[in-house]
Amino acid sequence: MNLSRAVGYIIRNEQRRTERSQETVQESTIRRRIRNEADNRRRTKRVCIRNDVEEHNCGTMSEQCGFCGAVYWKEEKNTAHKYTKCCHDGKVQLPAFPDAPELLKVLLTENSPDAKNYRQRIREYNSAFAFASMGAQIKPPRGTGPYCYRLHGQVYHRVSPLYASDQHKESYGQLYIFDSSEATEKRLSNNQNCLQHLYI
Repeated sequence: MNLSRAVGYIIRNEQRRTERSQETVQESTIRRRIRNEADNRRRTKRVCIRNDVEEHNCGTMSEQCGFCGAVYWKEEKNTAHKYTKCCHDGKVQLPAFPDAPELLKVLLTENSPDAKNYRQRIREYNSAFAFASMGAQIKPPRGTGPYCYRLHGQVYHRVSPLYASDQHKESYGQLYIFDSSEATEKRLSNNQNCLQHLYI
């Protein structure tokens, strides 16, 4: 860049700064909006959509750790040609999970109408027995990417008072002071698509 162009650039830059310092808030907002819209138009022109992207297939997870039996893809071997991310060559030994209760095994594995209902509404069944609800200030991210949420500040567990007011149905911890059959009826009224006999 030659000297005269550099000096011209500096002078123009100073003129813009002076103009911006004398703008009203409304003029500044309009100028920024116009600039942002122009940036967004340029950004969309730069986006390149390619249809010639090859699909990558990792294959099957057919390799196993010799110590704990964890499954891996073939390419996950380290430089010593071992799989060590699971148990570190047998140095880490975790206790086995206890067996799930028989009813839960049936609901999670079989294809009976009850099991299908349970799997379709598993969050409703889980929420029916919760003592508290989660509360947070959720700030949706800007842009058009995949769905995600970001919590701003602290996460709270909201606990309701022991007795519900006349305007609200009993829920969460309030249901644990009722007789079990009465609590089941109230849980069903809050989760009408769930089955009563699965609340036992």
